[in-house]
Amino acid sequence: MNLNVQQPNRRRRLGQSILGIVSATAILTGAAHADEIRFANPQSDLNAVSIGIASYIEALNATGEFDIRRYGAALLPQGEVAAGLRDGVVGMGFLVTAYLPAEFSEMNLHATLSMLVTSGTPTDSIVAAASGAMMEYVFFNCPECLTQFASQNMVFLSSGSTNTYDLLCADKVSTLSEMSGRRFRSGAANFTRWAESTGATVVPMDSTEVFPAMSQGVLDCNMLSVADIVSNGLVDVVDSVLLGAPGGVFSGFATNTVNLDTWRGLTENQRTAMIEASSGLVADIVIAQNSNLEAGMEAARAAGIEIHEMDEGTRTAYDQFVQGDLAVVSKQFTDLYGVTAVDGKIQLSAELIERWKGLTNGIGTDRDALVALFTREIFSRIEPATYGMN
Repeated sequence: MNLNVQQPNRRRRLGQSILGIVSATAILTGAAHADEIRFANPQSDLNAVSIGIASYIEALNATGEFDIRRYGAALLPQGEVAAGLRDGVVGMGFLVTAYLPAEFSEMNLHATLSMLVTSGTPTDSIVAAASGAMMEYVFFNCPECLTQFASQNMVFLSSGSTNTYDLLCADKVSTLSEMSGRRFRSGAANFTRWAESTGATVVPMDSTEVFPAMSQGVLDCNMLSVADIVSNGLVDVVDSVLLGAPGGVFSGFATNTVNLDTWRGLTENQRTAMIEASSGLVADIVIAQNSNLEAGMEAARAAGIEIHEMDEGTRTAYDQFVQGDLAVVSKQFTDLYGVTAVDGKIQLSAELIERWKGLTNGIGTDRDALVALFTREIFSRIEPATYGMN
């Protein structure tokens, strides 16, 4: 998923925009059924998160206890889902917390540490590990996270993750020495800092400009998952991929966020069903991301694109950067967002990520095993009678 995240919220403008959209939608579709719950998911049907959400909605509706309908970008574009959830325009939604860096600073701190998932101890289930670590952090170790959701009139119910970010280049770039002097496009501040640590230059550029820039030699490499080579139309301009550089994932989203009033208006049985079905939601996202990655790798090989792994020297330098960058993240969240006890929270996040690497290693393609794991470690520990009710 390639998200162009913009900085904070202009509530009055968003509220006016949402009211206009809702009015237009009511005219076109008619008023929603009294028992209908709108689920805002502006991403495409083929997006891994959308695949998981579709199965989740189907499972809940099959119980006969719900009438949940997914609404796409025609109702709320991604940048306005937060305001729509807050104001009750929708009852449920796919929330990207990075759009509101101050309002969700506590969860975003953990998300910013995603390069820890791809450094240190290796795992073959990166998406599952990132998802599990985020949920254990938010649900059970970060009361400030839950307070921030409640302050926005929302309840957090599940997370997810993208695939790992890789280095997609117009010619061969497979070692640290080959990065120096190259021009990279970065999608996040920590990726920019990593690129600069290698001696590369970061070129600010919209994602729509990448293809012509790479074809014309203006840009050497783009930081994007190999899974996105096809969906972003880069097959003809990418000749080489370095897997796991810059590494990290994007886990700064809540795949299912519920409006607080909607949540409290449900019966305990309905809340139980939503919680229990969440294991399948997250597992389906993991499986879909893995399928996307396999398809991207297959397309890359078929196109003759060289696939490289990091050599020992590049890996060592990468791990050293990730550890050194923790101090930068700590200062950023302390100074910009007023997050307290940041170093302790970073240490806890690192421990949870290592724990989930072990829990998920080897089962990233086994839906039943993932559902059992997420149920045991996360969702069986949430009490439907009390969660989000105070």
